[in-house]
Amino acid sequence: MRILLTTEGTYPYFQGGVSTWAHELVTGLPDHEFVVAAVIGNPAVAPAFNVPANTRVVPIPLWGTEKVQEYIRPSADIRRRSVLRGRSRKRALTDLLLPAYEEVVRNLLESRDPRDLGAAIADIAEFCENNDLHEALRDPRCWQLVRTRLGEHPLLSDISMADAIDFARSLYRYLTPLAVPLPEVDLAHSSGAALCALPALAAKLHNGVPLLLTEHGVYVRERVLALVRDDTPLLRKVLLGNLYRAIARCAYMHADVVLPVCEYNTRWEYQLGADPDRLRVVYNGVNPEDFAPRAVELSRPTIAYVGRIEPLKDVLGLITALNIIRREVPDILLRIYGPDDDRRYAERCRLAVAAMKLEDNVVFEGPTNDPVRAYQESDVVVLCSVSEGFPYTVVEAMCTGRPVVATAVGGVPEALNRPELLVEPQNAPALAGAVISLFRKSHEEREAIGKEFRERAVSLFSQERFLEAYGALYQGVVRDYVA
Repeated sequence: MRILLTTEGTYPYFQGGVSTWAHELVTGLPDHEFVVAAVIGNPAVAPAFNVPANTRVVPIPLWGTEKVQEYIRPSADIRRRSVLRGRSRKRALTDLLLPAYEEVVRNLLESRDPRDLGAAIADIAEFCENNDLHEALRDPRCWQLVRTRLGEHPLLSDISMADAIDFARSLYRYLTPLAVPLPEVDLAHSSGAALCALPALAAKLHNGVPLLLTEHGVYVRERVLALVRDDTPLLRKVLLGNLYRAIARCAYMHADVVLPVCEYNTRWEYQLGADPDRLRVVYNGVNPEDFAPRAVELSRPTIAYVGRIEPLKDVLGLITALNIIRREVPDILLRIYGPDDDRRYAERCRLAVAAMKLEDNVVFEGPTNDPVRAYQESDVVVLCSVSEGFPYTVVEAMCTGRPVVATAVGGVPEALNRPELLVEPQNAPALAGAVISLFRKSHEEREAIGKEFRERAVSLFSQERFLEAYGALYQGVVRDYVA
């Protein structure tokens, strides 16, 4: 079957847990054809993965272009579909796009029924089949609609013209995923309840195909945390927060199956309206043979961190914890493997290392294409995130037979099942204490913990289980939908 797989800021352009998940999915199910609709910030990015032959990528840059047509040319199967479907030509902007656009705007200002937003998404997708969304939203009536609705809001009635214009321009960008021509598919699968869910929702609500939704980290929670921390103006924080929440609620309502990667995520999904009867947990999986244990003789006690350097990962907290650990283990070495996803934050981390005089104890290794070696060449692996889904770092480290100390976020407690190795997030003393307790143990005791972790990972979180679950879901959902 042909599957629309939608991603956002991940596969195939960036490394990370969601990208690993997507790559395992498309390579592990070669009998299916995948069309990856990849939402990215701008077109100036290069793939970070070798995409398999059964997969075609359609990049969707939100910024860096004015019109979709500047960057994306529809393929022959899309053009044929547009010729056969002429409904949008018979509809004027007034009775199709404007009501849908108004519904989207209202969702940014107040909580509304996600069914109405779903209908609006379907209408915009239909309009975009034969019309230019960029040109349409330049119509004075669209602009007046935005000004009127903002002016009616009790907290936004005195919004400046500049802010209103910025809001309207940004809204077009966020709707861009609906304007990108995509081929017909048998099933849509969104990798998050995020902007990337828009084309998947359109496939479900306009084209009538079943929709699966996988949740890794809880997107709404992580976006709100990011908005709180950064210097975004208050108006934009409110509007973006409402947008993320509205899309998530719409995706949860309309998905035929919601697939959290851990039990923890279900709490948020229930709160945002997901039907408990349509939830099924599918843990991420790794190939145990790819992450085999290997005895390595280390010259110093070594901690490995493998992940992005950004605020949600709290690498600053790890550096602070290391300063505490050094008092007990003076020759401790922390090796940080990962890209500087947030350059300002990464610079803060390096400045913190200098301020604490940890230059001899911390090495920024940069991104790695060999995480297995990073785990193997360590005594302990640490994950210190503020928010997570079911991180590959933890399961990969478990497979290599390494003890893991981690924050008790997302599905991490489900993976480790070791309370003494779990700490609350953003608590550097607690993180330091858990690591120190491991280094107080003998090498043999740490090896025993690592062996236990590998047995658990092989039993519960294998790639084979992961692929069998998704393969069965694809077949079953399509079969039930047709029936």
